[in-house]
Amino acid sequence: MALSFHLVKRPDMRKDAAEGSKLFYAQVRSLKKLDFNKLCDLIAVRSTAFIGDVMLVIEGLLSVMEERLEEGDVIQMGRLGNFRMVAGSKGTENEKDFNVSLFNKARIVFSPGTMLNEIRKNAKYEKMDTETVTPPTGGGSDRPEIE
Repeated sequence: MALSFHLVKRPDMRKDAAEGSKLFYAQVRSLKKLDFNKLCDLIAVRSTAFIGDVMLVIEGLLSVMEERLEEGDVIQMGRLGNFRMVAGSKGTENEKDFNVSLFNKARIVFSPGTMLNEIRKNAKYEKMDTETVTPPTGGGSDRPEIE
């Protein structure tokens, strides 16, 4: 399989670009979503577990991740990668002036593991026929934030 892409014309942001010049850039687009039930069903088909068992294990995993991330642990998930919580803050001139209200919103950072890095390294691309493509519903970003 290959990642589908289409070309979009955007302003040329190079320092030496002529005023108003534009370039074509590739934009990878996901055309389908795999919902939780289908994901669990696909996992169940590849194992001896029933779909309900798979759902139970994944929900348990999420519960443990929530608990451990709140404690500041790095969650290592083997070939999948690691999850960790990070947060920066505003600064103060004196240590005694610092308080927790100065923290920015915490984020969860995911670092891909060996399996995902291999998938990324071996990615193949295929140009989409843009006249027959409808954008995916629901909007959003290609980099969803984990809440």
